[in-house]
Amino acid sequence: MALSKYFSALRRARQLARAEGGLLPAAAKALRLFRQGGVQGIKQALRPPAPAAPAPSNRPADNEDYAFEVPFRAPAERDGRRACAIIHAFYPELCAEMRGYLENVPGQLDLYISTTSDEKRQAIEAAFAGYDKGSVEVRVFENRGRDIAPKLYGFADVYDRYDLALSLHTKKSPHGGTPLADWRHYLYEHLLGSPQIVASIFELLKHDRVGMVFPQHLFYLRPIMGWGANYASSRALLTKMGVEIHEGIFLEFPTGSMFWCRTDALRGLRNLDLSFADFDDEAGQIDGTLAHAVERAFLYSVEASGYQWAKVSVRALYPLPDTLIPVNTPADIPSGLARVYRPLLS
Repeated sequence: MALSKYFSALRRARQLARAEGGLLPAAAKALRLFRQGGVQGIKQALRPPAPAAPAPSNRPADNEDYAFEVPFRAPAERDGRRACAIIHAFYPELCAEMRGYLENVPGQLDLYISTTSDEKRQAIEAAFAGYDKGSVEVRVFENRGRDIAPKLYGFADVYDRYDLALSLHTKKSPHGGTPLADWRHYLYEHLLGSPQIVASIFELLKHDRVGMVFPQHLFYLRPIMGWGANYASSRALLTKMGVEIHEGIFLEFPTGSMFWCRTDALRGLRNLDLSFADFDDEAGQIDGTLAHAVERAFLYSVEASGYQWAKVSVRALYPLPDTLIPVNTPADIPSGLARVYRPLLS
């Protein structure tokens, strides 16, 4: 017994030495841990970390979650449907970058931009001066509901004038550090990265009643996607629309709340007639607000409106190439959709 304890202690000492970069730093740390918690303090520090929590059971395995590869080999030219972009520009300094991406949309695209002060409005109007693909309208709203409240309710009067809408915002993710620093570019590249990518998305929105197209999830986010603190609020919203869900239901949503859609695919959420006052006071929350609940309700609302949805991915930006479905001709879309689209309300 004594011998086994000796070897156990020796293994722990070696572990500590490796972790701390040598015997002297390890000895210093061991002394500090001993003073704080005795032998148990050292054991606790050397205890192996708990295994990572398994992926939520209502999310597919990474290698079984498919997306259309964009751009398609030969996307068709844009048809005559009218399109707009509904944009929340909390950070006007990012508008020049965004404008460059918007230039990749073939043909007409009217812009409806929200922000939170007159000073920001002036900066936004300057950034889009001379925009020649359509009209530009900037509205100022109170700082509630992030991009969600302005998108759905601040511009509620806009949707019925158009067939297609792009949801975009000047996203920063300071809470995520380095792993999320490039999330904005990832989303922009998938939605607006080239004229061919936009044309491919327009092609998808013509087929099989596809009502929304959004980027495959940033790979870093996949293990942590879940309902979080948002299930009850999402369910309450959907119940008002006559849509019932249960907690084990398959979860899918456009992370980052950026997407292209048919405007009538959002009618269920828009008809809830929420106001800015219904949304939480802004306090830097990273989860659990009404805006987060709406984000998770998007696709259930799309399906309840009789539509399907699809995800797209750029091969160079996603590490699982076997999950990307190429489209060589429009005839490839129906079979690809059968793999990409997973009904949520079946």
